[in-house]
Amino acid sequence: MSNDILRVVDLDKENRGRRKKRGIVVIFLLMVVSGSLLYLWCNRDVDFEAYKTEVGKTASNSLGRLTLNEVIIDDNQILLNATFEPVKAFTPKHQIFFFPQILVNGKDYMVRNGGQSIVQSKNVYTIYNSIKMDDFPSDEDLALAIRYKDWNVETPIDKPWEFQVEASQEQLQEDRKIFVINKKVNHVNQQEITIDKVVSTPISTTIYFHADQSIVNDAVYFKIQSKAGQSWNFATPYPLNKEGTKWGSRVDALYLTEKKYTLIPVKKDGSKVADGIKIKKE
Repeated sequence: MSNDILRVVDLDKENRGRRKKRGIVVIFLLMVVSGSLLYLWCNRDVDFEAYKTEVGKTASNSLGRLTLNEVIIDDNQILLNATFEPVKAFTPKHQIFFFPQILVNGKDYMVRNGGQSIVQSKNVYTIYNSIKMDDFPSDEDLALAIRYKDWNVETPIDKPWEFQVEASQEQLQEDRKIFVINKKVNHVNQQEITIDKVVSTPISTTIYFHADQSIVNDAVYFKIQSKAGQSWNFATPYPLNKEGTKWGSRVDALYLTEKKYTLIPVKKDGSKVADGIKIKKE
């Protein structure tokens, strides 16, 4: 199966929205389609309708038309599906990446912005985005202000494509599984971290952890193992604050439905760093 490029940006909250690139780290990752952001829309065996808001609104400017098709609400994450139709005069020299800004109930919770673009036909692109959040509000009803105002094209976006969307996370909150842990472990380089919890939804599973001081090495990997021995690797940790003390590590399309699992801190090669921790669903 062919690979698609996922572009990920870590956002410095103090500099977000400015055109200068200070404080922004861009990472390119290759991901297999079946395990990537596309999985959430392309895999018809998984039903995400209960967590999806159909939008179907179009905004236009001198660069073209952008239609926001769907929004999916996840735990500390919002997924966007849009279609971009550039004007005929616009001819991109490389793959297009959009970096939308989202305000939730008027506040900015963004910490990380990743996305993919797929060429559907001449002058038609499908745009996928995954926006990671921190301390996402618990309100059942959410007011989303979505602005597509940054991309990786030299031509600036003078007039952002903007959308106002009402979404609900009521069903997500009902289906969310929380495994409270609150245990300290010595991980890579003997850094002491506290594993706070594991949160699992039908869309993704995330391990949340923190340290008293900035984690100087982001090679903090984990493995979650079921009673039957099936395991999943968590190998892409990302910071949740600019100090680098709060972190998350997420696996998409993984839903932990059993009551008990074992969480194991591991090295990159999969070998144990510390003893496994028995975790139990609340």
